[in-house]
Amino acid sequence: MKTELSNPESNVAVCTLWTQPGQIELPKEKYAIKGNLYSGNGIRHMLRTILANPVIRYIVVCGNDRTGSGNDLVNLFSMGINDDNSIIGSNAVLDSKLTHGMVKAVRDSVKLIDMRGKEGEIEKTIDAFEKLPPFGEPVIVEEEKEKASSFSVKDVSGFRLEGETISDAWLKVVDTVMKFGEDKKSEHEVLQKEVLNILAVINDTGDIEDWLPFDKPDVEKYYETFFGTGADKGLSYTYGKRLFEYIMTGSEEKWKKEAHATFNQIENAVNHLRKTPHTRRAAAFTWHVREDSMSENPPCLTQITWNIKYGKLFQTAVFRSHDMFSGWPMNAFALRELQNIMSKDLGVEMGHLTIISNSAHIYENNFTQASEIIKKYFTCRRESFRQDSLGYFTIHIGNGEILVKHLLPDHVKTHFSFRGKKAEEIYKMILHEGLVSRPEHAAYLGKELGRAEEALKSGKEYIQE
Repeated sequence: MKTELSNPESNVAVCTLWTQPGQIELPKEKYAIKGNLYSGNGIRHMLRTILANPVIRYIVVCGNDRTGSGNDLVNLFSMGINDDNSIIGSNAVLDSKLTHGMVKAVRDSVKLIDMRGKEGEIEKTIDAFEKLPPFGEPVIVEEEKEKASSFSVKDVSGFRLEGETISDAWLKVVDTVMKFGEDKKSEHEVLQKEVLNILAVINDTGDIEDWLPFDKPDVEKYYETFFGTGADKGLSYTYGKRLFEYIMTGSEEKWKKEAHATFNQIENAVNHLRKTPHTRRAAAFTWHVREDSMSENPPCLTQITWNIKYGKLFQTAVFRSHDMFSGWPMNAFALRELQNIMSKDLGVEMGHLTIISNSAHIYENNFTQASEIIKKYFTCRRESFRQDSLGYFTIHIGNGEILVKHLLPDHVKTHFSFRGKKAEEIYKMILHEGLVSRPEHAAYLGKELGRAEEALKSGKEYIQE
């Protein structure tokens, strides 16, 4: 996130959305401040800046509206806020320290000029602005301290979470970060909660549930960037360009003819899989080593791989850095759509989507909203029992022992069987063999083995539930 300060006497603030501020070239004397707005929730910081600097009387919004944050800003000025401080027509929420009176003062005194798609006309538009006095005395609104409980667990790396749908999986990843995340600084001048290496397995796409911080039009707009290969419009990168038009560069003589030629990594992966379904070489990368290692805004998604297993296309995506509140669910829908397109092209069904998030984090400005969503939609739930993909167990009593046999989900017996007089010694052997993948299955197994042990001691009949 970048902010450029310039002429403190200017009435003009320039909001460049996802476009880097330096890409919007203006003489420095013509604006007071120029900066990004990546998320609608960032509007709270913009309002604080304006209240503290009432000389600002015009906001020019321009640049690439990648996540709809520009629409959120337009909605604020055209329609205002609801009783709960949410922006009308938006999922963005202002914190409670920004009162309705403060918001009204800004809306009444500051004019918003929408220049998205008209970036070449900004300087001429600013020149026509009337010079205005400050709309009041400076008002300093303290940042609302976002609070979230944390277990502050140390030396933990790796959380495997599974969701039937993207929306369900998102609740689990947000809960995990808010519950176990370390409070630490970030490179975006805002605190974060972070856990390392969340591996999320998604079985099906599902609906865009009400608890997600966006709606269907937002997702469809995001698809334009994720799948599009058009001009970057000031963005340091787009996944569409990196995946479908990866730039081939090289300094050696033999590569000079190919410099800046593009390579469609998705098409290449499909061709690999079509020719050799058992290939391990269907992969795509977004990282340009030299360019991105020194960039202030390198890609978060770095790698996607595809494998065909039992006639289904499985997709795994790796993110070096992942905003689990705003970015993760949007990324998941786009990745699932990519998987769907490739599956249809190959004539196979979709398997699981797996997303590996190395730095899984939530920023401080989302703590309150994340906590409220988890409390309303997740904490009150009970984990439903689902079939363990690794199989199940039959438990019997015979010859003075507990007898346990392992079967696959299709009821085929395996060579794994266990026997003993104590529930504890049996479930420890089962866990050692790695035959249980779901915590609710492990809990059920412990309960049933305990019942079997009690029946063995008392001489009563045991029937597995």
